[in-house]
Amino acid sequence: MREGRDVGEEVGVKVTAAQFSPLRIFRMFSSSANAPRQRRPTDVLMLLVSLVLVVVPALNAPGPMTIDSAVAALLTELDAALGWFWQLCYAALLAWVVVLALAPVVRFHRGRLRLLVDYALAASLAFVLAGLLAGLGGIDLAAVVDGLATTEPPPDFPAVRLAVCGAVIVAASPHVTRPFRLVGRGVLLVGALATVALGIAYASGVLAGFALALAAGAVVHLVLGAPGGELTTEQVAAALLDLSVQVDSVEFAAVQAPGEQLLVGLRSDGPDVLVKVFGRDAWDAQLIGSTWTALTRRGEAPRLTMGRRERVSHEAMVALLAERAGAPVLPVLTSGEDIGADALLVVEAPARRLADLAPAAVDDGWLAEAWVALLRLHEAGIAHRRIDQDRVVERRDGVVALTDFADARLNPADADRMIDRVHLLVTTWLVVGAERSVAAAVQALGADGLAETMPYLQEPVLSRPLRHDVNTAEADLDHLRAVAVAASGAHDIPLVELRRVTGGSLVKSALVVFVVYSLISLLAGVDLAEVVQQLRTADYWLVLLALLVALLVQPGLAFATLGATLQRLPFLPVLVLQYAIQFIAVVLPATAARVAVEIRFFERLGVTSGAAVTMGMLDGFSGFVVQVGLLLLIWFSALPGVTTSVASASSSSGSSSDGSPSLLALIAVIVVIWAVVTFAVPSRRRRALRVIPNAWESLRHQAGTARSALRVLRHPGKLARMLGGNLWAQLVQAVVLGICLAAFGESASLSQLILVNTFVSLFAGLMPVPGGVGVAEAGLTYGLQAIGVPSAVALSTAIAFRLVTFYLPPLWGSMAMRWLRKRAYL
Repeated sequence: MREGRDVGEEVGVKVTAAQFSPLRIFRMFSSSANAPRQRRPTDVLMLLVSLVLVVVPALNAPGPMTIDSAVAALLTELDAALGWFWQLCYAALLAWVVVLALAPVVRFHRGRLRLLVDYALAASLAFVLAGLLAGLGGIDLAAVVDGLATTEPPPDFPAVRLAVCGAVIVAASPHVTRPFRLVGRGVLLVGALATVALGIAYASGVLAGFALALAAGAVVHLVLGAPGGELTTEQVAAALLDLSVQVDSVEFAAVQAPGEQLLVGLRSDGPDVLVKVFGRDAWDAQLIGSTWTALTRRGEAPRLTMGRRERVSHEAMVALLAERAGAPVLPVLTSGEDIGADALLVVEAPARRLADLAPAAVDDGWLAEAWVALLRLHEAGIAHRRIDQDRVVERRDGVVALTDFADARLNPADADRMIDRVHLLVTTWLVVGAERSVAAAVQALGADGLAETMPYLQEPVLSRPLRHDVNTAEADLDHLRAVAVAASGAHDIPLVELRRVTGGSLVKSALVVFVVYSLISLLAGVDLAEVVQQLRTADYWLVLLALLVALLVQPGLAFATLGATLQRLPFLPVLVLQYAIQFIAVVLPATAARVAVEIRFFERLGVTSGAAVTMGMLDGFSGFVVQVGLLLLIWFSALPGVTTSVASASSSSGSSSDGSPSLLALIAVIVVIWAVVTFAVPSRRRRALRVIPNAWESLRHQAGTARSALRVLRHPGKLARMLGGNLWAQLVQAVVLGICLAAFGESASLSQLILVNTFVSLFAGLMPVPGGVGVAEAGLTYGLQAIGVPSAVALSTAIAFRLVTFYLPPLWGSMAMRWLRKRAYL
């Protein structure tokens, strides 16, 4: 949501040479003492990360783990030569906290005593959390208190001083400038190493202490807020002087955006200037914003590598390219960094913004010029992607122009251009109404061009500021769409599916996980304490081996994809495509994700839409055939299946599998539940009843182009490649399941592993649950129990298997997706 300040909220200041003080370069605090505090999504992310980090050491409290002994042995080898160094590093934790605590009270930093409240709350919260975590490991409170002062063994859990001092350092992070933040992080790092080297805590205790420090600091930021590192008008005025821009005074602009500062430089001897500042201490909203957009909107990729310098250079370059191509923009005067390393972009200030104009002041000629500006921008190969009432402006020469190219893209996809059109249509609609805005769009685009844009006229396309404007105006987007559809002369234009995930789907996934694991505990007799013990004693080297072997699944799927088409495709992009599918499958059922992404991939290579659909369906259907074939082969052959128990090392220890569920019964239960839910819920019942006629109509519509794609079935080599690639993938997954099972001291025959994995893959892919979350874990647990694996081992194996095959692969899957988009394969 945008935040605004009235012009003149702070008095403009004259630029003087006195502002070249060395304190500008080495200032300690990033913001003024009275800077507004905000609560940011990154604090929520940091809190979640800390909670995840504390789980592993908590399961093994108070230790030691295998890695604890290895790290301690390594650092002990260095202790003879560096013993004094470790003592200094450990003492540096307290010393840096003292520096941070004294800084707000010295005379140069008046008005910052409120920081002491932040520090005290962070330290207290970290200590309380450390006491609670230690209590879970059977450690009394006295030992926790001693951990604050002791510098000798026995090892603490968690590392109390690291947790308390780290909490203060984390709480201070947004308040101090980047050099001081880096010092704080360095002190935390060497302090953590010293804690292990001196035998004060194990590595797991250090990890727990670090996690508690993050959690405490994040909670303080969320409760009390934190400054955004915004520069004062005095600092901006001095920065402009560094860039040889003379101004009389500087004032805040009327509108501000997260992660950026907009200011106006007033000049008596020339036009005013608009200054955008990406300060070295400004909170960069790009990380969370672009990542969330990439996760929730199809066709988007996170932009994680653009720092403040790159963003200023990118915006200046795009504006200059647009101006050279004849697109009306605000002229760029200069860009660069001041002596304090703050990045600035200076452009000529506009005369008026669209947001400042009354509807009567925006005539048809004004609207036409706005569309001309956008179309010229697109002709120059640039998509704006940020158009709203603040970015459509009128220059001092009366020309309507576009400004703010921070999110602009060069050589954009067609979808980017359509999104720009929608943004401009909605922006003008909010000012002049639906009829006039649509009429201007028809005049600029033509009826066919407007009809081409209509599939993108939907709420997920709108940027956050534009959605805020629509909600504030209580405008009805459906009404605008109806007027636009009527003006275009087209009817029944379907919307492009853009959402990957919504808040509702996240809640749904969480509920599914909760219900499934509750059912496992109640019906399968799984003892969660025993599961925790199994996870503690697992052979993590075998789990790592399973992760590496799981990477071999994708080459088989790549060969299956190559077999689905007669067209010659390069192997490397097809292989990368399979890893990218793992990223998409997190929020979509696996089968649907694979088919949808492959269809898009084929279309990018010039295959017609109908043929692409058929190829994607052939590839997905061949996998289904292989899964069913494996089930039938094992079921009706003499191979070990559900009636043969595994050779269990723990079967004689009282953890027998008596009463384990029958796999046949499980199949029947799942089918019945799915059928009941489908036909009991009206929305699902209607969806199911629409599947057959819709599918038939789709086949009839695409029959002409699909017929040529089906010729691939006449080629035995292509058919063998499809089936063989999917068979390879199923076999490798079964091997990975066996390795995970071996990590917990159990084993099973390959046919049993194939049976369990294939059955779970088949039904989890068909279930309407994103990624099969919960369904796959439950199926694996029941399936392993059905072949004789103890319940605790079965659940532990299911967790490990899903970790290496589903929850971790999206990390490199996102990089694969970005690689494909960068090379225009998606």
